[in-house]
Amino acid sequence: MTQAADRITVDLDRSVALVIFDFLARTSDEQAGEPFAEALDHPAELHALWALLAALDEVLTEPFQRDYQRHVDKARQWVITHMGSAAG
Repeated sequence: MTQAADRITVDLDRSVALVIFDFLARTSDEQAGEPFAEALDHPAELHALWALLAALDEVLTEPFQRDYQRHVDKARQWVITHMGSAAG
């Protein structure tokens, strides 16, 4: 059982959370995380990403909306506009 002291709260902009959710939903479950194979140092890292995905799934409503992709596109644009772009 997890104790309250073992839990943390992270405050993210909703757009950032949605972009992260979409990325993890597309990549971490695919072939048991195979797209991350080169980046992961330990199997626990994939499980931690799955936990993050599950936590975001609990608080975001956009993934269940008919126009989900429009929300993702809008969120991506917000992130680029407000946080900059390393990749262009």
